[in-house]
Amino acid sequence: MPGGASKVLGVEPPDAETRAAAVAEPGASWREFLYFELAKVWILLGLFIVDTWIVVYWTQPPSLLGLGPSLVAAIYLELLLYRFLWYRPDPEEGYRATPFRPTWLRPVRYGRWTPEAFRAREGKDPFGDVAVGPDPREFL
Repeated sequence: MPGGASKVLGVEPPDAETRAAAVAEPGASWREFLYFELAKVWILLGLFIVDTWIVVYWTQPPSLLGLGPSLVAAIYLELLLYRFLWYRPDPEEGYRATPFRPTWLRPVRYGRWTPEAFRAREGKDPFGDVAVGPDPREFL
């Protein structure tokens, strides 16, 4: 039944130009969507559940002495995990000029599940065609 859903929802079916544009540029692949968007939500939800377990564990027999350090350690490890997977530096930061040195808050140059990491693993420039610095056309 062509057009059945559009009648029920009150939405017009797309014209031929819109369909051709959608077929020509379908957007992100399922793998990119999984790594860049969907996994981020579910892993953050899992980390929130872990934090809740820690709070419940230390509040059953009330012990704030154990709750504080446990929660601080868990949140620090979660921050490291998030940055390991999804950290995206600013392209204008000057990353090309200095060699990367891991720190306590920045364990990797860019996250493993980011577009920059996928491009770097393919041997390309991590930031692609992103212009670094001011646009020369602004001065003309």
